[in-house]
Amino acid sequence: MNVLERAESLLDAGSSGNMNFTVIAGYRGCLEVAALRRALSALQEQHLLLRSTLIWEDNHCQFAETASGVPLQRLPWLGDRDPSLASQAWKPAATADLRQRFVGGGEPLWRITWLAGGDGGQLLFTFHHAIADGLSAMALVQQLFVLLAAGATSSSPGRLPHWDGHTPELGSTFASERYGAGEVTALADRQDVGLSTSYGLEELSAEASAAVQAWTRQRGLRLNATLHAAFLQALVADGVLPAQTTATTVVNLRNLADPPLPWDLMRLLRVCVDSPVTVDPEAPLDFLAAELHRVLQEQLVAGAPLQALNTIAAAVQDRPTPRQLWQRSWRRGSLITNLGRVPVQPHHGPLELDRLFFVANVEPVVLPDQPLAVLGALSFCERLSLTCFHIEQQLNDARAAAVLADTKRRLMAI
Repeated sequence: MNVLERAESLLDAGSSGNMNFTVIAGYRGCLEVAALRRALSALQEQHLLLRSTLIWEDNHCQFAETASGVPLQRLPWLGDRDPSLASQAWKPAATADLRQRFVGGGEPLWRITWLAGGDGGQLLFTFHHAIADGLSAMALVQQLFVLLAAGATSSSPGRLPHWDGHTPELGSTFASERYGAGEVTALADRQDVGLSTSYGLEELSAEASAAVQAWTRQRGLRLNATLHAAFLQALVADGVLPAQTTATTVVNLRNLADPPLPWDLMRLLRVCVDSPVTVDPEAPLDFLAAELHRVLQEQLVAGAPLQALNTIAAAVQDRPTPRQLWQRSWRRGSLITNLGRVPVQPHHGPLELDRLFFVANVEPVVLPDQPLAVLGALSFCERLSLTCFHIEQQLNDARAAAVLADTKRRLMAI
């Protein structure tokens, strides 16, 4: 267990919230339960983290191998009876999965809910954040459908890469004294008030998605800057956040390793970088997008992700209890996690992936009086999906939907 995995496990156990996330994969075609179970077993056989469980001793955690298969819950696909319900069928199932804590004790740290129809459905992959992040979860979706396609045609998918055999020790590979560590501050009066997360989804057409990406490229920006700028402006316009706020970006450490790590490495390898910004919701979007891009690039050059890693290492080095680490961890402002164009193919023999997005919990790292909103962005089949994760007690579903719709409107207007 590396320092990031240990931190995620402690955070998960330290409050009434938890660190689950779910990838939703919609598909067309006939999927048999026996074929799905065989493919899931093959993935577990190949990847050690997928057959790992958590063990606890005196408030300290570690991975241990388990022989248990991945839990698979099969539910009916409402789209078979009422196509109008299909677009939202994922939400109650995902919410239930996300709120169910992974306790370890012999059970794997991931599970599947299958909304199964006669000629299509959805697979919901829910992970404890200690064993996967969005990038590795998308790799798993790709590998699963490759195996399903090979099984349908009685062909071999070939030798899949062994992800677990090439994971470096983060403490020696990335972190160093050169980058220092941020201050670790405990919040002695922080109270666990049982916050819960809800989710919204907006999708852009292929034409609108191409226009947003072209606009971004013309200005020499990264896509996450454009998406984050629109999200921040919508949040400030609604009054969720003040104009002086913090923009937080998820940064994947794979690209910072030397030599570079493969994209499909099944490990948690991401940290967050905070950027203080001033947001004018009436200003042209490119002003804020350019500022977010500039500041983040400067932070990357200065080693901010590595400093963030060092800070996490400092926060766990004295072997805190889960509650103690939770007291040291919080987020303010808005957060974007952007996977870009994920390398998942839509066509897999008789099965076709037609929808792919993700949702996550955010409760364990939010202050009750400091709103936190998360935008998850992903491009699949040339279409952008935008998912908003928000605290129900701070932002109800109707208001969150309005913020997300405003974000989409700002993107569509560029």
